[in-house]
Amino acid sequence: MERKPFQNIHIVLVEPQGAGNIGSAARAMKNTGFKNLALVNPVDYKNDEAYKMACKADDVLLGAKVFTSLENATKDASMVIGTTRRKGRIRYPVLTFYDVLPRIIETAQKNNVFILFGREDKGLSNKEIELCSDVVEIPADKSYPSLNLSHAVFLVCYELFKHTAEEKGQAIKLASMEEINMMYEHLEKTLRKLGYGEKGGMHLLDVIMKSFRRLFGRTGLMHKEVNMVRGICTQIEKRVG
Repeated sequence: MERKPFQNIHIVLVEPQGAGNIGSAARAMKNTGFKNLALVNPVDYKNDEAYKMACKADDVLLGAKVFTSLENATKDASMVIGTTRRKGRIRYPVLTFYDVLPRIIETAQKNNVFILFGREDKGLSNKEIELCSDVVEIPADKSYPSLNLSHAVFLVCYELFKHTAEEKGQAIKLASMEEINMMYEHLEKTLRKLGYGEKGGMHLLDVIMKSFRRLFGRTGLMHKEVNMVRGICTQIEKRVG
């Protein structure tokens, strides 16, 4: 029987390039009690190689949902966690998975949490990272920090399996990523009306929007809070207009 909050946690493989890795990821998920697998533009994976690596996790493998874009794959998410090996200004701040693990478990009690794993050769793109509430790394030896895709999936699922706590108190229902993305669009539109992005300030606007995404992503917004932010934007637009 599936344990809460695993029923609300989704593992997303973005453009996986090896059928064997997809099968191994499905096996790792079933080993640790997960079954929600999503694939974004995968290679052909319904073949002998994938079935062999999945072993007896065919139900997870064949139950995978396939999407043509990451936006569609995560539209029902309230929290999106991106995994990365690379660091940089766009990916800052990169946390360890253990830093966000308690918040994932708490959020997943009543909300959809999606954990993203990128391509075997180059991981998640900067554009895909921007869709994430948090960006995390899995600690590994500095001389060779690159993990095999299915190994990374197993480590994340195992840590969640090991640290899952019983539900305490009343869980909070968060806004969906679709609602939150509409809020970001509204917020950016309002900032443009205030003059951000003019006279060479586009870089500043991009930095501000990335900071807002990180800030709100770490907080977790309820539906009424999203409406509050959008209401403030509407009032500003009326006064500016």
